[in-house]
Amino acid sequence: MKRQTVMIVDDTPANIEILSESLGDDYELFFATSGLDALELIRADKPDLILLDIMMPGMDGFELCAILKGDPSTRDIPVIFVTAMIEEEQEIKGLELGAIDYLTKPISPHIVRARVKNHLELKRYRDLLEQLASAAERAKKEFLRSVSHELRTPLTPIIGMTDLVLNQEEDDNKRKYLGMVQKSALRLLGIVEDLIETSRLEGEGGAPENATFHLKSFLDIVVMEARAMADTKGLAFKVHLDPALPEAVVTDQGMLHKILVMLLGNAVKFTPRGAVRLEVRQQEVAGEPMLQFAVSDTGVGIDEADLERIFGDFTQSDGSITRSYPGLGLGLTLARRMTELLDGSIWAENSPDGGSVFQLQIPLVLPDANSIPAT
Repeated sequence: MKRQTVMIVDDTPANIEILSESLGDDYELFFATSGLDALELIRADKPDLILLDIMMPGMDGFELCAILKGDPSTRDIPVIFVTAMIEEEQEIKGLELGAIDYLTKPISPHIVRARVKNHLELKRYRDLLEQLASAAERAKKEFLRSVSHELRTPLTPIIGMTDLVLNQEEDDNKRKYLGMVQKSALRLLGIVEDLIETSRLEGEGGAPENATFHLKSFLDIVVMEARAMADTKGLAFKVHLDPALPEAVVTDQGMLHKILVMLLGNAVKFTPRGAVRLEVRQQEVAGEPMLQFAVSDTGVGIDEADLERIFGDFTQSDGSITRSYPGLGLGLTLARRMTELLDGSIWAENSPDGGSVFQLQIPLVLPDANSIPAT
């Protein structure tokens, strides 16, 4: 089994010798007598743990620790400060920088061995947990990908054959039952498509494909689809488009369409009566131009504690088995992931008048005048 590595950083050779003798032959030891030399060695070959003197000329221990903790490639290396300083203010400073412990001079070999052993054991278990979590995540993605495709394969002929029989069947009762079968199969297909999209976004193929398109024509299609969904439930559908909206924009049209359809579909799903509204406007956020979409409804609303949680995997505001609205709760997860791929943000609010409002912001990127497609 490969020995764990410990780097000792101290400008006094006598201190390095004492620490080396304290650790004996249990570890692979590396040494540096300055912060700059240590930084170069650590970046070349990351140790499992660092024993770091505070008082050194040039780059002291605090500065080196701050650099290491600010670098994603080295921030997880445990750092134990070795110092004669025992003032509370200095101790707090080191811990706030990210050090995990202190060793005080004069050095006790027994304490050095015990603390190094304990912290390396903790690091080993933490690394093992991270490996297990990574393996579990890969297994989950592969499972979703495999199961999703296996489920979709038999669903397609079920829906197709049901539709064919429905078109030929004249008995009302049979048509009613076949309609129920078709509706359930379509609902299941929607769930499977969400699972497939989830596995796709978590694997390859999740990068956005940005292109120029006419914003007004795009929104006309979205509005037409949303109005059809609202009509099936007898809901009013309202639209407000900012007159200042540009003629054309650059983003991933397919992703943006999916996000808006998910938000509008959710608004219709959770609104038993009243209206659903889509508002699109241009605005500036922190000096950057943004496209802002707001989907509001007069529906059931969302508990304040659930406003962020609903964007998590397999989450609905009502998690009970007897909930009124079926589904896996993947729609908003997909909307969040695609929004992040578009460098945007998405969040939910409760409307003062009842119902909820979902806000979507994406960067407003305008095309070159010569690249605008003809209408």
